[in-house]
Amino acid sequence: MSASSQPVSFQIDKELEIPSIPLVLIKIIQALDQDTSSAKQLEDLIMHDPALSARILRLANSAFYSFRARVKTISHAITLLGVSLVTSLAIGINIFDTFTKGAKSEAALINQLWTHSCGVGVLVRKIWMQKNGIQKETEFAFLCGLLHDLGKVVLFKTYPGKYGSIFAAEKTESDMTICGYEEENYGVDHAVVGEMLAKQWGFPKELAGVIRKHHDPSETGNPMVASVMLADHLAKELKIGYDGDHGLNPSIDIAEVLSKLSISEGEWEQLKEFASQECVNIKRFFQIS
Repeated sequence: MSASSQPVSFQIDKELEIPSIPLVLIKIIQALDQDTSSAKQLEDLIMHDPALSARILRLANSAFYSFRARVKTISHAITLLGVSLVTSLAIGINIFDTFTKGAKSEAALINQLWTHSCGVGVLVRKIWMQKNGIQKETEFAFLCGLLHDLGKVVLFKTYPGKYGSIFAAEKTESDMTICGYEEENYGVDHAVVGEMLAKQWGFPKELAGVIRKHHDPSETGNPMVASVMLADHLAKELKIGYDGDHGLNPSIDIAEVLSKLSISEGEWEQLKEFASQECVNIKRFFQIS
């Protein structure tokens, strides 16, 4: 980042103002850990939010899922995708929509971040399915990928204009990562902020932990964290959306991550091929050239 493009210096309030949680999101999160939560219960929650309903149907009808018949109702979407996956989608969509409101000047940047986050979610889900296969854990892995950069959305909302300049600024390989610029300006990075919000909003502890540790090279022994790291790496390599960094995270040893996840060279190649195919679908859905 050149000196001329440095963001304007500003004073940081160390006690970050965490936004209030929307009511519909409270109810969806409460249902997240309940094995007894029903499709009808989830449908009723989503139907009370017309914008959320429309986004869920658009996703269900996208190239991500390639259903033969058009999905016209929320109940049909839940039947086809499953309660856990629709719950994860509803949480992710609701959070990004909530934080985008009132941020028209930065909506395009947040959309790029949402695109990246969706890409990571899809790839983490694939990694976990390939190595584990347990449906509920697979959908939770999707949610971990979808929300791994939650802290960046909080920073966009808390410091309108200021954080956008840091996020959007051109960076070279010799520059710090976005985490470095966040720490320089805020005293914390997005991983810490994301964990703060996840805890305050009552997300599962494991999800808050993944958000906090997804850039920490010492955490590659944690399978869920390592899966998010690997998916994040692939999404950046294929330029699925944009997360504030132009390069790959130099602190993460991908060979070590693959080893910790017991992913063979052949499986890695298959995963990269899958990622390339999904990259096309994701960019088409978000209308990115």
